[in-house]
Amino acid sequence: MIAYLIGLFTGLVPAFSTGPVFLTLVQHAIDHGFKRAVYFIVGVALTDTSIIILTWLGLSQLSDGSETSVELTIGGGVLLLLFGLVFILKKESGTQTPQNSSSGHLHKFGLFTQAIMLNAINPIVWGFWAAISNYAITEFHDTTQELLFFAGVLNMVWITDILKAYYAQRLKKVLSDRIKRYIKLGIGVVLALLGVKMLVEGLL
Repeated sequence: MIAYLIGLFTGLVPAFSTGPVFLTLVQHAIDHGFKRAVYFIVGVALTDTSIIILTWLGLSQLSDGSETSVELTIGGGVLLLLFGLVFILKKESGTQTPQNSSSGHLHKFGLFTQAIMLNAINPIVWGFWAAISNYAITEFHDTTQELLFFAGVLNMVWITDILKAYYAQRLKKVLSDRIKRYIKLGIGVVLALLGVKMLVEGLL
């Protein structure tokens, strides 16, 4: 149980970081509402869990200074730059048209896959979870305790992601269209700049 509590406190680190996933989650919650943003959260949760499993099984070399890390950095930079440009250039329609069942499912699947791509291509995410896995292995020396620790970390991340989406959606009610547009532009610029930074780091 102590390992689980330690995991909860450790989970505050990724939970309150303001990286690309956080920014995109907030924007989706504002644009599409809490229920749609949950699909994005599920994609993030699935990716985090998968990365933990891989790094825990000894694949933490993906986040070191090897060639794979360079490829991840360049790929992540390109992806972030593209997502940023989408936020900046996408025009908002004046009226919302109801979505049929097919297009609604496609949109939910799009949010889910976008979350997976944003998380999986980011070497910082791999590096963080590799460090967390290394800490668990060296600190607890017991598989059950390590799993409890991981459960605590992930539970904190999931709970705070849900809270972020919920309160971001409530913000939508008090934001004018102009302010929402400025928020979207700001998030787009930040994502694009992070992409350029990762590209430069990868190329150099």
